[in-house]
Amino acid sequence: MITVALCGLLKSKLVVETKISVFLGTSAIGYTISEFDSIKELVESNEYFDMYFVDKEMRESEELLFDYINKDQKTGTKKLRFITYIEDPVSDTTFDAAIDCIKRHIEYDSMYLAIEFLTDKGLRSIAISKIMYFEYTNRKIKIKTQNNEYYCDDTLRNILSLVSNYGFLQPHKSFIINLKYITDIKNYMIKMSDDSIIPLSQKKSKDFRQQYNEFLKKNHTQVKKRVKR
Repeated sequence: MITVALCGLLKSKLVVETKISVFLGTSAIGYTISEFDSIKELVESNEYFDMYFVDKEMRESEELLFDYINKDQKTGTKKLRFITYIEDPVSDTTFDAAIDCIKRHIEYDSMYLAIEFLTDKGLRSIAISKIMYFEYTNRKIKIKTQNNEYYCDDTLRNILSLVSNYGFLQPHKSFIINLKYITDIKNYMIKMSDDSIIPLSQKKSKDFRQQYNEFLKKNHTQVKKRVKR
């Protein structure tokens, strides 16, 4: 669950809520939006959030906000994902830029995102980063993680809509795989880090290999940038 705080954005409340709903409504997990008239009210609520959108006119109180957030980080109760100051009313250009930042941040921090599945072992919240692949078998969806296997009633089409933004592709009509767990691709076979062999459809092969190469280049660039820092 992604939690969002809107602070002091009285004129932009409707448009901000709408844009956030459109963006997060297509993400892998749910979200909540809470509204506050001031940073003081936010701090006194004793609630912590993943994303903070704050009226830039309230910058004089940002020390109060950062002290509050730092207190939260020290307790380990929640990880801060994103904070931004925007004008009120907010322009489309400013907010679209903020959404782009969020997209990059969520992708970088996807290890903290999870999806809830009703499985054969009960309701499970499974971290996206730990899912190796999904397989359609015996009219069930098999969810293979690093350490477990689960089965649920769903469709690969629906699951792909949930995870496609997090490094997953469908190489075959019966599989959706996490690209980071691929160790080798040979002919029409994909080897995963647990030694599983996933078939690669001839029809999908060209597009899959191209997208996988783009994934490798992108992640290689991110690693280099982090090392330079």
